Amino acid sequence: MKFARLVLLLLAATLVLSGCASTQRLSDADRARVKTVAIDTKVDKGEMFLMAPNSANIGLMFGAVGGLMASGAINDQKTVFKSFVDAHGVSIEAIVRDEFEKALRESGKVAIVAAKGADAPLITVSVPQYGFGLTHMLSSNVVPVMRIASKMTDRDGKVLWAESETILPSIASPMETTTWVKLHDDPKTIEQEWRKAAHYLAQKIVATL
Repeated sequence: MKFARLVLLLLAATLVLSGCASTQRLSDADRARVKTVAIDTKVDKGEMFLMAPNSANIGLMFGAVGGLMASGAINDQKTVFKSFVDAHGVSIEAIVRDEFEKALRESGKVAIVAAKGADAPLITVSVPQYGFGLTHMLSSNVVPVMRIASKMTDRDGKVLWAESETILPSIASPMETTTWVKLHDDPKTIEQEWRKAAHYLAQKIVATL
């Protein structure tokens, strides 16, 4: 039990460190001045995070063939799961941008204009890590795992504001649990779970504007 908990903590630490980003608060002067922003249409994504029970071969569950079928290697399983996600048209980049813009509009803090040709400050959003992980090592339940980073720059490239937030795989996750079986049987669940996580993080980030 102690060893399993240590493994989970190490994996969570790796997730945090791999997505570290600086934080910069918006100055009072900039907050008073900035009333309109544009959101970059491009969203950079990082590595997929995957943590499954030792007894579960995600490669087999999500349709691996050939050499990957018998492999339990985590990199192979991530490759298989990513192929499954892509085959069902789930785009983490589109999800994160949609939910960030939605959270920003809901906040009412700024107006949003089209990025192309706009003179307004530009907000860029990225998802350095995303995926699913166990709530604890002896569980078959999983939660969405995600880190979103964002920054606002003026048209001269000066950073006015930067913030990031993370959801870790743990029993303390604010997200409801699901299972690998449900993710496989109903691929729409993958997008739904990532959208919930993205909106939750976006709201926390936007609150600092």
